[in-house]
Amino acid sequence: MKLAPKILLLLSFPAGILGYALGARILTALELPDVLVAFGSLFIAGLVMMPFLIPFFDSKAKQDLAAHARSLEATTNDDDQPRD
Repeated sequence: MKLAPKILLLLSFPAGILGYALGARILTALELPDVLVAFGSLFIAGLVMMPFLIPFFDSKAKQDLAAHARSLEATTNDDDQPRD
């Protein structure tokens, strides 16, 4: 497995923390209610983390699809053989 998706996964956490802090600072400066500041900051943190998370989940999905294709091929080959 390539190492880049795992590294990006680990980098997503500091990016999320920075996104949350920056979002909280901006939303607080706009003098929004505390509830909007909290949820808005979480939303911004999630948006900041997404580019880092997508390659990891994409590589996991490709592994699962390859395993599924292998299992389908194995069952198809088993069905083609005559039974005694």
